[in-house]
Amino acid sequence: MGRVVEKEVSLIRSLSVKIAVIVLIIFNTAEAWGERWKYYGANENGGYLYDTESLTWPQENIVMVLVQSAYTEKGVSHWVREGGKEFQNLGYSLVWCELNCAEKSIRNLRIAFYSKGREIFYPIGNDEWQLFVPDSMSEVLCKQVCK
Repeated sequence: MGRVVEKEVSLIRSLSVKIAVIVLIIFNTAEAWGERWKYYGANENGGYLYDTESLTWPQENIVMVLVQSAYTEKGVSHWVREGGKEFQNLGYSLVWCELNCAEKSIRNLRIAFYSKGREIFYPIGNDEWQLFVPDSMSEVLCKQVCK
């Protein structure tokens, strides 16, 4: 029983270190890009910022925003499973999205994936509204920008 607990503690520590590294990278990126990028959270898949200068309100209760996601190894693995081998060198993505503040839903208008060498390799579009998953990064973003 003790070995199982030790492995779990080791895994949690390892994950914590990886998230801390991602957060530091994001903060350094945010400083380099100026005050316009605001950090709003991290999870096991990566860290997330939004561009405060991109915020627009095309309609009542609808906000458009540019989001940057920097991925952990687990986040990259997710995209490799979902999208294929070309995601093995995934570094980050930029997502133009709309949030419906009243209905608690999100629509990703355009997603551009960038390699660790900062080359764009897989732009996609989507126009379907999806409800937020409780306690998701989308919900956290909504709480930040729908004030």
